[in-house]
Amino acid sequence: MNKILSLVFISAALFFTSCKKQLDLSPTDSIDATKAFLSVADLEKGVLGVYSANNPVNKIFIASILADEAKISDENRGQGQFTFKYQFSAGGGEHNSDFGLYYLLIDRANRILEVIDGIPAANANETTQKARIKAELLALRAVAHYELLIRFMPAGYDPNALGVAIMLKSDIGAAPARNKVSEVVAQIEADFAAARGDANIPDAPTDVLRISKAAIAAYQSRVAMLKRDWAGATTFATSAITLSGKSLATATSFPAYWGDANEVETIWKYRNAQVPRLLWQDSNGDVFFEPSDKLKNQFDKSNDVRFTTYFSGNSNDTSLINKYPGSGLGPQINDLKINRVAEMFLNRAEARAENNDLVGASSDINIIRGTRIGGYVPVTFSTKEIAIAEILNERFKELCFEGFRFFDLKRKGLGVNRLASDVSSATWENLPVGNYRFALPIPQDEIFANPNAKQNPNY
Repeated sequence: MNKILSLVFISAALFFTSCKKQLDLSPTDSIDATKAFLSVADLEKGVLGVYSANNPVNKIFIASILADEAKISDENRGQGQFTFKYQFSAGGGEHNSDFGLYYLLIDRANRILEVIDGIPAANANETTQKARIKAELLALRAVAHYELLIRFMPAGYDPNALGVAIMLKSDIGAAPARNKVSEVVAQIEADFAAARGDANIPDAPTDVLRISKAAIAAYQSRVAMLKRDWAGATTFATSAITLSGKSLATATSFPAYWGDANEVETIWKYRNAQVPRLLWQDSNGDVFFEPSDKLKNQFDKSNDVRFTTYFSGNSNDTSLINKYPGSGLGPQINDLKINRVAEMFLNRAEARAENNDLVGASSDINIIRGTRIGGYVPVTFSTKEIAIAEILNERFKELCFEGFRFFDLKRKGLGVNRLASDVSSATWENLPVGNYRFALPIPQDEIFANPNAKQNPNY
């Protein structure tokens, strides 16, 4: 059995042991889901454990430092430097640490799905609750397969390229081979469709910590964009906006939004027990990474509320990433936005532009900019190429430090081009189009232990 999945099963054993009632079970029973889950109340605890594995903090980090959003500070003591400099390997590091995390999520979900139909419901409310949990588990499994796919597939979209291994059951003896990209996408789409089709999943995010149909539609728009289904991406993004009932934060409420004082744009979020600001700055004040000059140069520094919200510092030195400024829970603690309505306007803008709907694309971009920039004058895109370039740049600004930039460049088949002022060596100034490092390496432990695993080229 492969080592990575061995660790997944050990973690699952601990998870189920913590979820089960106080029963007289032998040690070998600790990973038996039929004993761990005996009631709908147990299922509720179990699904919360699955949610807990969907932590996007590492994605935020790698999507920034692999791209052109950040630059190394003089106070950096080695944090993330190999990844930033494209000197990483399959041996380990933040660039591939999500492999085990998302397969752990999938395994937890599969173990509950295997027994959920046999768990008795005491009344009609529990019947409804159980159905919702099952739909949530399918959606979470789809999220995990999607997150794995975008990390380890090649750049662009080749349906016949190697994706990741699809896991639909918990199997301690598994040695799975990688499925084709198109096969993984089809499984993701099937799980999302089944989850969204369940009547017990609410349309709007009544609880932004739990999946809603709006959140599923938001992810469906991402999947459609990945496979370049522009009509589908438009439809799903529109559904996410409509179902969510959310709107863009005003210039007044926007800074407070990032301090978790309101949920005006949030479709789905992760309740963060960690400190996302510590990705960029130590608790003693040392700065590991600064916002790149390239990123800061994109903003209207006088009129764009995003500039003063996302960056801070002393006097005119905006050298601190301030998108996670702390909250009422602590000066360095913030929840992490998984889906927000601003992304959906940008998804729809891009999909419309790719479909030559320049009027629709302009409308969506004008909505974003008009809300963020004081005195903004609306634009009309004259060509598809101009529209797509402008929209990608707007994503760069709006979604910085949220886990998008590297994966946006990757899916569009574009290279990473940093400014000379953002690097100390030309060696890592650019990651050219077609470079093998856009497909992150499968962890070496997996390759050693799983005879059916295949490494990405050149690692």
